[in-house]
Amino acid sequence: MGRAAPLLVALLLVALNLRLGITSASALLTALTETGALSAFAVVLVPAIPTAVFAIAGISTARLALRYGAEKVVLGGMIALTGGLAVRAIPDPWVVVIGTIVATGGLAMVNILLPAVVRAHFGQRIGPVTTAYTTLMSVGAATAAAVAVPLANWAGSPSVGLALWAIPALIAVVVWAIAMPKGGPSAGAGEPELTASGTVMLPGTRRPLPAGTGLLAAYFALQALLSYVAMGWLPTIASDAGIPPERSGMLLGITMAVGVPATVLVVPLARGIGRMRIGFTLVAAASVAGLTGLLVAPAALPELWAALIGIGMCAFPLVLALIAGFGANAAESARVSTLVQSLGYSIATLGPLGAGALRQATDSWSVVLTVLVGSVILQGTIGVLLTQVLKRRRAEQREERSPQQL
Repeated sequence: MGRAAPLLVALLLVALNLRLGITSASALLTALTETGALSAFAVVLVPAIPTAVFAIAGISTARLALRYGAEKVVLGGMIALTGGLAVRAIPDPWVVVIGTIVATGGLAMVNILLPAVVRAHFGQRIGPVTTAYTTLMSVGAATAAAVAVPLANWAGSPSVGLALWAIPALIAVVVWAIAMPKGGPSAGAGEPELTASGTVMLPGTRRPLPAGTGLLAAYFALQALLSYVAMGWLPTIASDAGIPPERSGMLLGITMAVGVPATVLVVPLARGIGRMRIGFTLVAAASVAGLTGLLVAPAALPELWAALIGIGMCAFPLVLALIAGFGANAAESARVSTLVQSLGYSIATLGPLGAGALRQATDSWSVVLTVLVGSVILQGTIGVLLTQVLKRRRAEQREERSPQQL
């Protein structure tokens, strides 16, 4: 682990930045609108941009990784993130929108490739490393949500406050550039395709994606839909329910902060079919309870509802741990991750955008919350079905390997 330690530190710094720009923007939507940095149209668009760009930018990520190596593509993604965040200092709606597109385009590449990097460099520690980096993602998201408004007040401008989050991203760029492997094998670059028994496939052939990839993509899409509605609109939902703005702003921080300890408990559930079933059921039940609370009695126990939604959002690190170990090698993990995240975010784009449109059309969040409850129930059902597919697949792999061991 000695030689891998600098890379692990760099990976954790990268992960810390993967939600800062999203939750800080969510917390500052009202202030940005009041100062003219966002128009009435842009304020609906900005929360919807991340999932839309994740879907589009992720399509060619595995191909780029195959050509240049995942580590170099992660560096390029972090540079794009830094530049996109920095340009949002200019208080113009279109500049903020374009900066958000560039930043989240970089995020898309990093999101997709981190599981492959973990598989390539920390193959014997996928669970612990995934737990560590997804926990730091939650820490970053919670920190940005909680301090974005005070930081902007200190800076004297919500636009400048929004752009200050480029500083930790720049630090991560420098550390990653120093720590990433400069030679030797690279995650996703030129790796041979393997059969389930571990033999190398003939040149020109390509291994079909593993069974269950479609279910994994559907599960990812539904968890992303809830996560980005929460990150984009939770403070507004609370404010519209009559909760004071200061308290409403803290609810998103609570949601993200709860993910820190919850992730440590949930990610180990990705090991073993029985544990997975428990994990899928647990996160779905927590989401349903939190959303129902917001729907029925939003002002009664808003901090509890926010915390329950935060537990439900641990479906994200759970599914990332599955993606990292889903393929036969790091290259296949990158392929699976590209398909799952590109397809998943394409569907999840309907969440933030649809939530804003439904709110404007009905003048209420009731329909939005009801739809989310239904989608979470479907998400939990898909998770259980996925465990059945994985159980069959692992049994088939054992049968394929056993004749070679005789």
